[in-house]
Amino acid sequence: MSLIFNLTLPFFAVVALGYLASRLNWLPKDGVKAINVFVFNFAMPALIINALARQDFSVLVNGRFLLGWFLVAALVYALGALCSILLFKGGRQEAALFGQAASIGNLGFLALPLLIAAIGAEVAAPVSAALIIDLVIIIPFSIAVLESAKRGGRGFAAAFASSLRGAVVNPFFLAIAVGVLLSASGLGLPGPSDRFVRFLAGAAGPAALFSLGASLAGRSLVADARPIAVLNILKLAIHPVAAWVVLAALGVDGLFLTVGVVLAAMPIAGNVFVIAQAYDIMVRRLSAAILISTMLAVVTVAFALQWMGLA
Repeated sequence: MSLIFNLTLPFFAVVALGYLASRLNWLPKDGVKAINVFVFNFAMPALIINALARQDFSVLVNGRFLLGWFLVAALVYALGALCSILLFKGGRQEAALFGQAASIGNLGFLALPLLIAAIGAEVAAPVSAALIIDLVIIIPFSIAVLESAKRGGRGFAAAFASSLRGAVVNPFFLAIAVGVLLSASGLGLPGPSDRFVRFLAGAAGPAALFSLGASLAGRSLVADARPIAVLNILKLAIHPVAAWVVLAALGVDGLFLTVGVVLAAMPIAGNVFVIAQAYDIMVRRLSAAILISTMLAVVTVAFALQWMGLA
């Protein structure tokens, strides 16, 4: 376990640096937003393209993993929604956000750079597959439920279609598509473009982790304790166990099983807070849950890596 902590702690230390810089007002106004623009639109897509373009196309497409990740996400989403309704008397909007927070982890800014360091560039295949399910199915579904509830139960299909159109122009999704096409063609990245993408990709990990920490600095721990505790149990404990059970039951093994379990152990994704702000639902509760889950992930991610034999 000490070897795993030696791997994960430097990553979370960069998150802590971002948090500290923001808390001490070392970042200018809108500094986090500017870093996020660079990371989200340029550095992380370059990292994805660089990793996928170098992979054998035959190992990129894993139908069992795609099905398994969808089933796991749907199961945990439904469990989160039920907890919101039964335990906390939440409505449809609260249930949608509770489900999304329980089932969507921080795969881009945290999981991808950490797993590339832990295992290698080959993790890009399962991480990209998980991102596709999250971006194209789970998040659009959640937004569609929120929109439909706001309209009195009408317009779910139209809202889902609109959210889906937004998902397919997401820089992460476009980078996955480009990386897969380059892998399928067997051409890779020629000459100067290869050096350019690798150089840009090198900035992705540190910048993403620093930005993640800075974005956490504005969050408050003052919120309802019970729902926050339930969300963290669902995301950091139930989700990885469900991933291990479902993926293994479907015959997923090796790299895809290992990465799937570790991905499921990641903290709550920040995008759920952005959506909560847009609809003014559970804003304080989700802000606190994201901060706490990221703090706890120092332990849970290390445990997941140990569990899957990466010590």
